[in-house]
Amino acid sequence: MKYMLIGMVWFQSIVGLAFEYEVQLENDLVCVATAKIMPYEEIGLHRDIYPHVVIASKGGVITRLEANGTTTEVEFPIGIAVFREADPCDELHRSVNNSSESIELTIIHLKASR
Repeated sequence: MKYMLIGMVWFQSIVGLAFEYEVQLENDLVCVATAKIMPYEEIGLHRDIYPHVVIASKGGVITRLEANGTTTEVEFPIGIAVFREADPCDELHRSVNNSSESIELTIIHLKASR
C-alpha cells in the first residue's frame, strides 16, 4: 500500500507534501520506508524527529532549505548508506529535488535504541 507523506509520525509541521512514500516495516524501534521525490518537487516545512539512515536506489542531491535562510546540499549516492541526525526541536527545513531526475530512497528511521 502506498501512502502520501502527510502527517507521518516522524515529521512535524509538514505543509504541501505529495511525494510518493511507502512504509515497508514499522515497529517500536524502526520505521523503514521508500520514497520517490520527483524532479523539482519540494517537501514542505518540516522537522526530522528521528535519526535515520538513507540508501538511494536512484541517487541525487536534495537541497535542504533551512527556516533561517541557509541552504545545504545533501548528496545521496546510489547504494551508499548516509546517516542523518534528527533535527533540533526548534529547527524546521524544506527539501527540494532541484534536478531533472527523480530520486528514490530507502529511509530507516531509528525510533528507539536498546
